[in-house]
Amino acid sequence: MSSIFDSNSTSLPPPATRYRALNPLAVTSVVLGALSIVTALHWAFAVVPLAGMIVGWVAWKQIRKAPDEWIGATLVLVGVALSAAMWLFGYGWLLFARSSEVPYGYERITYAMLQPDPMKPTEPIPQTAIDMDDRKVYMQGYMQLRRTMTGIKEFILCPTNGDCPFCTPSPRPTEKVCVILQGDLEATYTAHQVGVAGHFRIDHKNTGGIPYQLEADYLRQ
Repeated sequence: MSSIFDSNSTSLPPPATRYRALNPLAVTSVVLGALSIVTALHWAFAVVPLAGMIVGWVAWKQIRKAPDEWIGATLVLVGVALSAAMWLFGYGWLLFARSSEVPYGYERITYAMLQPDPMKPTEPIPQTAIDMDDRKVYMQGYMQLRRTMTGIKEFILCPTNGDCPFCTPSPRPTEKVCVILQGDLEATYTAHQVGVAGHFRIDHKNTGGIPYQLEADYLRQ
């Protein structure tokens, strides 16, 4: 009968387990994945989930290359998945918000569509703007600073927030739209972006002033 004192039964100590550090880029990918929720605020914030996926990919390569030194493969998967999911959610939300803000029966136009072609100096009004004449459109912009702050029935809509000579150049005539609110519609001055919708008009004889006019029946402040 063997005994606990039998030399043949003496067990050897287990081999020492090598310490493996948590890959810092794996942690960073998770942090960036969580922060990717900001994509829903603006298109430009898509750089956050993109960075999260890139960092996760780099961390994955480091862990695969040196598995005896690094751990964190699960964190990498979580970080990349979070980044991708938040990117899809954010862009989906922005697309939904963009499509739902335009009133039914109106089409969105931009200031770029109203600018003349510098290669055609004899055409102060571009064809893209002429095509929109007398059509129901929706556009966004900023109210030009004015003295009256409430009960506004008419204002100038610009692509930038005001025309301060110390911060941004003054808008050109074709970058201004004279908005005339119809019916009981009134506005209160705001420095934030507004959306207006109505019939778009062009005064071809007023190319030296403001040739564009919008008879607005919808205002979103």
